[in-house]
Amino acid sequence: MTKNDIAIQFVKGVGPNLGKLLMKKKVYTVSDFLYMFPRTYEDRRNLPKISELSGGETESFIGKIKSIQDQRTRQNKTVTKAVVSDSSGTIICIWFNQLYLSKYLKIGIPYLFKAKCERTSYEPMITAQIIEHEPATDFRKEIVPVYPLSAGLYQSTLRKVARKVIEYVLKVKDPVPSSILKGLELLSISDSLVNMHFPTSLDLYERARKRIVFDEFFYFQLSLSLNRNQYKKRNGEPLKISGSILDSYIEKLPYSLTGDQKKSVEDIQKDVNGPNKMNRLLQGDVGSGKTDVAIVALLMAIESNRKGVLLAPTDILAEQHFLKISKRLESMEIPVYLLRGKTRKKERKVIEAALIGEEPLILIGTHAVIQDPIKMTKLGMAIIDEQHRFGVMQRMALSKKDEFCHCLYMTATPIPRSLLLSCFGDLDKSIISEMPPGRVPSKTYFLRESKLEQVYKFCLNQIEKGRQVFVVYPLVEDSEKLDLKSATEGFEQLSALFSMAKVGLIHGKMKQLEKSEIMQNFKKNDIQILVSTTVIEVGIDVPNSTIMIIRHAERFGLSQLHQLRGRIGRGGNESHCFLIAEPTSENANLRIKAMLDTNDGFKLAEVDMKIRGPGDILGTRQSGLPEFKVASLINDEHLLKTAKEAVSSIFKDDPKLQKPENVFLRESLNQKYHLILSNLS
Repeated sequence: MTKNDIAIQFVKGVGPNLGKLLMKKKVYTVSDFLYMFPRTYEDRRNLPKISELSGGETESFIGKIKSIQDQRTRQNKTVTKAVVSDSSGTIICIWFNQLYLSKYLKIGIPYLFKAKCERTSYEPMITAQIIEHEPATDFRKEIVPVYPLSAGLYQSTLRKVARKVIEYVLKVKDPVPSSILKGLELLSISDSLVNMHFPTSLDLYERARKRIVFDEFFYFQLSLSLNRNQYKKRNGEPLKISGSILDSYIEKLPYSLTGDQKKSVEDIQKDVNGPNKMNRLLQGDVGSGKTDVAIVALLMAIESNRKGVLLAPTDILAEQHFLKISKRLESMEIPVYLLRGKTRKKERKVIEAALIGEEPLILIGTHAVIQDPIKMTKLGMAIIDEQHRFGVMQRMALSKKDEFCHCLYMTATPIPRSLLLSCFGDLDKSIISEMPPGRVPSKTYFLRESKLEQVYKFCLNQIEKGRQVFVVYPLVEDSEKLDLKSATEGFEQLSALFSMAKVGLIHGKMKQLEKSEIMQNFKKNDIQILVSTTVIEVGIDVPNSTIMIIRHAERFGLSQLHQLRGRIGRGGNESHCFLIAEPTSENANLRIKAMLDTNDGFKLAEVDMKIRGPGDILGTRQSGLPEFKVASLINDEHLLKTAKEAVSSIFKDDPKLQKPENVFLRESLNQKYHLILSNLS
């Protein structure tokens, strides 16, 4: 047991009773307390005299009690009043409903008071409504910590414990190699912990915080690197690719792959040719051509006489992939199956039999694919589209269908750089940032509800030219609580307004067969205006649609708005996105402004994270987001990069952390993340 592992109750002055209160805050050891950082600080270096108190704000001062008495107000409340003075003047201090204080506070003893000071019409001098007080006999002119409190704990008590606890760190050995500390000009961990609790200056606090932030990023990056190295050791089944099927498919495409698409294909091919399992993230903006890369990856499995699976989060997206891939591979006579939860029993049996057979095939499916009855043999490639919509356990379930299969995770939701580094640091990455030829960036407009008639006139003009329109609502049916026009009501209004056109309605509550039929009719231009909820957010590809109207746009997240806008402009024609909104909050205005400023999904992702925070970007099911106590993925990205570079330099020299200078680091990492590192030996 190290010094920092000492149970908190055995620290001098703590004891079992206070120890129990601290344990309720999950502070069990000295180390736990050291990393329970203050939420803010109080500067006591230059406290004002009583005569200098201005009134109208919270201030701290020192004074001696001259007299004290209890009173009752007209509202039958108890008030304790004390006359307090120093060499410059006198003030009235007030406590409400704390009668015991008149017996506890001592006349003639100096106290430090923190109070809201104000002038009133019924007192001749400034009154101070006391927030905190403590004896000032041992007063120090210093910056003191302000900790998060809980029942039974007081600032003065926690500060006394903190003074005892920091004695344990004065000679603590630093786990981070000295070469890194010197190179980055970082404080030692002992100096940093002391100055996080009792900083002697703003500069030292900032340097201490920098070290703690670095450590949080550094240890997390270490754990990711270890996980990544361990994953890379897992045996895979190398795919034997001659190039005949791949070359034939790519040559038949009516367009050339972009540079980023080609680079992504090369990355994947290099991975699957090796002896270890691929574990790669393919990130690309809406419409950047990730599906093309996915098809090539599936064909790598086919060419190697193995099976390929593509998993999608929704029935509509799975069907879109199925129709697109089936059509693309029609002339190549490669079996392509679609498996969903509602697949008929007879058809399911055919698919299940094919999956355990020897012949190569491609399976497109939803969550139904990873359910237990489904067994597969010779699975060479597992692809998960919109991977952030699946839980970690679901992703693992697919990869376990064949322990040797290669895994590719795709996302059209741009992920900010800091989240890529922190939450996906154990994955290799390919990024498609350039758009295929023919993609015309949509023009985006913000209009109030009062201008909607003008938008509809513009739509009529476009429909007469043969174009099609999306109209998206946030709700399916009317809500009494929210003053929004629902999709069903919008459908009725637009059907009456555009009598010369066919108007369709699609939403998540419809049966799958009905949704599929509507989408096919829209694709064939049998429907000119499609009223929808966000069910069309991802994966819908109708090249002839050039107008997107988003009603109540202030109710949508920035990522949703960007995904919806990505549904248009896919056919090379000029496209227009109308954000119809009545924003009342600052965040709603920021989202709309961002949509008007750029079509770049990666820039929008950075804005979105600043508005919502990292947790909401990934969603509640994404368990890869670490909980940092001090570090901010938004404000401290530069230190995240620094920490990643430091980890890379260590692993380049010592991938098993076996060198003498890294042994203590290895032990410290083991304690922080409870990793089993014996397999690195």
